[in-house]
Amino acid sequence: MIIIFGMIASIKKDTAVPPPDYIVWDWNGTLQDDVQAAVNGINMLLQQRNMPFVSVKQHREKFTFPVSDYYRELGFKLEDENWDEMAHQFIDAFANDPSIRLFSGTVPTLTHFKKQGIEMSILSACREDVLEDALDRNGIRSFFKSVKGQSNASAESKKMLAVELFNDLNVDTENVWIVGDTTHDKEVADEVGCNCILVTSGYQSYSRLIQCNCPVIESVADVPSFFGTFAPNN
Repeated sequence: MIIIFGMIASIKKDTAVPPPDYIVWDWNGTLQDDVQAAVNGINMLLQQRNMPFVSVKQHREKFTFPVSDYYRELGFKLEDENWDEMAHQFIDAFANDPSIRLFSGTVPTLTHFKKQGIEMSILSACREDVLEDALDRNGIRSFFKSVKGQSNASAESKKMLAVELFNDLNVDTENVWIVGDTTHDKEVADEVGCNCILVTSGYQSYSRLIQCNCPVIESVADVPSFFGTFAPNN
């Protein structure tokens, strides 16, 4: 497994981090492999406006929260648009994209932590009803004590959602870890005072993630090894 703290280094077994008391997972790009679907949905909106398409590589270099800032970066003139309508068009296309799937390491990793007795929740900028449907469809809802998503399709900041989630959970954040795929996940972790791991398999590039001064690993499959347990078979 590769662990990155501003540089690439192999982590040794005796330097692994103790098991967490609680894990809060991001969804899109962390447990669910859906970056291509997101790019496809954005390109649909760009095509409607005769604007240049974005590639996955460009997406990973530009994507940010709130997502409306990302759209502006791509050239959308949101002051002339119906943002709610755009967001719903994107969600409809995204939800039906055939490229969406769980990462191969998702179920083995969740199964491992459940067997270890470690409770888990999901915190996502995804609309909560869409998120719940995806969890049910993939048969993994039972892994999570709580699922917290947005009430709309705007994909805004997750900071207030995190505060609400942690108030509901009533856990000591000292050994709680948020696992996500964007710099915003680190901002959220800082907001609630817990730890953060970022994965490079999602919505932002390695070069952006290493600026967060937190552990960066390749994918969800590497999380157990980070905590000194085991790497699930994919």
